[in-house]
Amino acid sequence: MPTIIESRVRWPHTGIDAPYAFTINGFNELETGRGVAYSAELVHPELGVVGRIANEGRSGPTTFHSYDHTRFGDRQLEQFLQRSLQDGEPMDTGFTGMETVLDEIINESETAQLVAEMRAKNQFLVRAYLSRKAASGGPYRGAPLIWDRIIAHRADREPLAARLTADARGLDEGASWQMFNGEEWVPLTGTSPLTPHQVTDRLRQVDRLAAELDSPDIHNIDVPFVEGLNLFGTPTAGFTLVGDHVGAVESTKWCTCRRRQKVVAFERWNRGSLEESGTVHAATRCRRLVRLD
Repeated sequence: MPTIIESRVRWPHTGIDAPYAFTINGFNELETGRGVAYSAELVHPELGVVGRIANEGRSGPTTFHSYDHTRFGDRQLEQFLQRSLQDGEPMDTGFTGMETVLDEIINESETAQLVAEMRAKNQFLVRAYLSRKAASGGPYRGAPLIWDRIIAHRADREPLAARLTADARGLDEGASWQMFNGEEWVPLTGTSPLTPHQVTDRLRQVDRLAAELDSPDIHNIDVPFVEGLNLFGTPTAGFTLVGDHVGAVESTKWCTCRRRQKVVAFERWNRGSLEESGTVHAATRCRRLVRLD
């Protein structure tokens, strides 16, 4: 008998890996004397609206109120928890786990909305992150902070992280900063996307081109490079490596195309230093950012 492989959905903003993803309708929140009260309708991907998530804003738990327990109630939510992971670890079940997943459903939907606005307005999102392994209080994901421009240059992220840490009050020990790279949350000051061997190989190839080209000090177009990349620019100064034959790369704007059949890798170099990299939508009418390394 063939093995049935359960389909899985990754929730990019809360680190949950689950059989499916919920959404919410009609989110409302209200400041109270003891906190923030909020509520929203819970939407199942196949069953539609199945109940209401609510918190009274009095330091109490977040609760689920089913509209029909025979269709989807606490028992089904408990089964969902048993089949789900967060940050690679089984999620807590029972009352504590149920409260966690209800809040994370709201966090996932709210962050997804911020990401949609980020793309539309060409913004940049950063948040604090504390892993489960770093402290007993983890995982913790802070509310996203919004920058009005994309921080594409890797050299600009180190001082940004330092400034955020200096401005943060009560940032837990072991916490770090993440950025949303267009697809997922990654370290703000992560390691280079290239291996040392790749960096060395690229710099050697640049030296070869500078020696072979008739005019290495002027702008060159579509010169074959390494690993399927082509060079556009000046080998002795600044140039862009692109994974196709179109030199246009727009790293100050996010792609908002509804359909995206293909993406292409790019790297921006300046005098031997990798400044930017990622992928852009391959369509010539777009060429905007899809992922930022």
